[in-house]
Amino acid sequence: MRPARPLLCLEVNPPRGVDVAPILKRLEGKLEGVDFLNVTDCALARMKLAALPFASILKQRFGCETLVNVSCRDRNLIAIQADLLAGWATGVRSVVALTGDAVTVGDSPDRKGVFEVNSLGLLHAVATLNSGKDLAGNELKGAPQYVPGVVVNPNARNAGAEIRRLKKKKEAGACYALSQPVFDAEAAVSFLKEAVSAEVPIFLGLLPLKNGKAAQGIANIPGIRLSEAMAKMMGEAGDKDLSRFFIDHCLKVAEAARPYVCGFHVVSGVTPLLAMDLVSELKGLVSRS
Repeated sequence: MRPARPLLCLEVNPPRGVDVAPILKRLEGKLEGVDFLNVTDCALARMKLAALPFASILKQRFGCETLVNVSCRDRNLIAIQADLLAGWATGVRSVVALTGDAVTVGDSPDRKGVFEVNSLGLLHAVATLNSGKDLAGNELKGAPQYVPGVVVNPNARNAGAEIRRLKKKKEAGACYALSQPVFDAEAAVSFLKEAVSAEVPIFLGLLPLKNGKAAQGIANIPGIRLSEAMAKMMGEAGDKDLSRFFIDHCLKVAEAARPYVCGFHVVSGVTPLLAMDLVSELKGLVSRS
């Protein structure tokens, strides 16, 4: 069922260290109208404070529900199950099942990835815990009731294959999907029209950027794609401040995609203040729905 208005989800990246105060200060008083906070789990294989306890801190502080990324890259299934139980006990109610970025893309490329299962295997683990048992068949003394989510990539070169994967995730228990950030409105709408068949509510990813240099860097990340026209423009823009351009562009993408999504997922990346500006302007868009 489509919500009465598009929902808003804001990505929050944990700090590299234990000082969470600057992040809490940045969010204080600015989350009215934000429905969910998506907490990343060592995104791009870069070590940060653990996602599940940080999500608990955010929920206790702001009362906002958190959608917490859980990656298969860094832990085996014993540790993942233990973390999921701890997350539920401390107030987390939804997790996003991720296979996880390869360690080679991060800042510690010599570390070893675990990858005991992929996102489908993680969804199975969540469903098993929700049923009241662990993966060894032992009864739990109190079971979680997680609402599991997944990720989807509208930028995928093979849209049909990506939608088939989304359908498999739906069969494994996925209740919603957060999308990778999109910059090409036409390509995104084309994908989303086809993805309706998967019957998984999608939060469309939007990422405001500061300048052309940042856009070129983002375009090098696997799974991100700029239109040819935008790539050419970014190459010519260099360090010129394009904050207003990108906020306006994200709003245009959101307007075009609105009939096909349940909401918008604002990705912070390295520009959390700009993400907050976009959230502020998206509030006006969703209020008109």
